[in-house]
Amino acid sequence: MEFEELRYFFFDLDRTLWNWDETITGAEDLIHTLEDRDRKVFFHTDNSVLSRRQYAEKLSGMGIPAEEENVLTSGYVAAEHLSSEGITETYVIGESGLVNELDRRGIEVKKDAETAVVGLDRQLSYEKIRKAKSIAESGGKIFLLSTEETFRRGERNLPHQGATNCVFQNFKETELLGKPSQIYRDSFRDYFSYFADKSIMIGDRIADIETGNRLGMKTASVMSGELDRETLASAEGLQEPDIGVSHLSRIREKIRRI
Repeated sequence: MEFEELRYFFFDLDRTLWNWDETITGAEDLIHTLEDRDRKVFFHTDNSVLSRRQYAEKLSGMGIPAEEENVLTSGYVAAEHLSSEGITETYVIGESGLVNELDRRGIEVKKDAETAVVGLDRQLSYEKIRKAKSIAESGGKIFLLSTEETFRRGERNLPHQGATNCVFQNFKETELLGKPSQIYRDSFRDYFSYFADKSIMIGDRIADIETGNRLGMKTASVMSGELDRETLASAEGLQEPDIGVSHLSRIREKIRRI
């Protein structure tokens, strides 16, 4: 793969650039190297805990300059999709970032809504699950924002949304809005300005790789998350990256040669 032809770099966040409280080794150096070479850097995540603005502030505070318009979250995708469907109220399993994105689109969070949006919720309770399950049993639609299984904070692997999703797996009226769904990809195309043939998506999950491949980009996997050599060796088709690296510094080495 010829890195000198690439102009747009799209990075996943969790376990790709950071472990929430700290950046992954080489992340800041890579981003600064790309910016020094006039490359455009963007960020995307299925983690709806924070809003786009909060993620931009968090990145900037960790030495990775970012603006709100350069960050796409599944929370934003959810708000845009519900709005396009004429949905003005919904029940939420999630945190302030998701609620903020919905509010900015004029979508009210209500307990007696006919739909539910489910994201990562670190205050998840039996009552929240019961309420969303009741909506599903009544024929309401459940929108899932991620399939990610683990959420890393420092050296600890914590449960992500995957465990919550198990509650709804037998209901027909569920729809994934996170990666690699068509809805996510459509929102991605509308949100960012880029040329696919000059772009690369970098992530730690098969969902990142499939999303990038379906968008017509080059793809790179980093082995700081769920992907390892065995998983990559068995990956095929749209789930196979163009390049796999052990850590971000390998990509920086290639960029520095440009």
